[in-house]
Amino acid sequence: MARSVIVVVAVHLCRLSILAIGAVALPGCPELTTFTVPAEGEIEVPGAPIVGANPLLADQVFPGEILSQALSEALQQSFDTQGYDKDAVESLQLTRLTMTVQDAEQNGRQVRGLGFLSSLTVSIGADGFPAVVAAQSEDGAFDGTPGPARYEVPCSEAELKELFAGSDALQMTADVETGAPPNFNTTVKFQSELTVQVNVIGALN
Repeated sequence: MARSVIVVVAVHLCRLSILAIGAVALPGCPELTTFTVPAEGEIEVPGAPIVGANPLLADQVFPGEILSQALSEALQQSFDTQGYDKDAVESLQLTRLTMTVQDAEQNGRQVRGLGFLSSLTVSIGADGFPAVVAAQSEDGAFDGTPGPARYEVPCSEAELKELFAGSDALQMTADVETGAPPNFNTTVKFQSELTVQVNVIGALN
């Protein structure tokens, strides 16, 4: 039995990155500069021997709250959004979200994967703004046992500039549907990337 859970994570944009760009801006350089802000984390998903294997109590055996808390920590980012002119940011998008299973193979055979997931949708919002879908898994992306060892979650390239400009923090929400627990404890590494386009002249003003 699948279960949906919501994770809310504060996401901020790094002031230091913008100031660094402004510091190296030279006459004759383009007014718009694009750079990326990477972040990564990992989660530990308990295997069936740890959480149990009672098919009649799927939600209790592998509750969404377990994955919810793990995702919350994995997606946690700390980029300060305050103290500079937000109008300098011309574009802000989530452009990469990759999930990679660690130690997927044993003795040349894959034993760990992402098959414990049914779907994953990542949305980003802010106070006073509706959330927009920033990344969403494809139908059947996690099918199979043990499932894929690596998955690049397709990003929608939704524009987050207005949300960023009108708030002190963005809220990243992960809507997860889980299936059966994995057979073994599974460590999943998350790598995300925000792509930012900055008006260098505006950043210097």
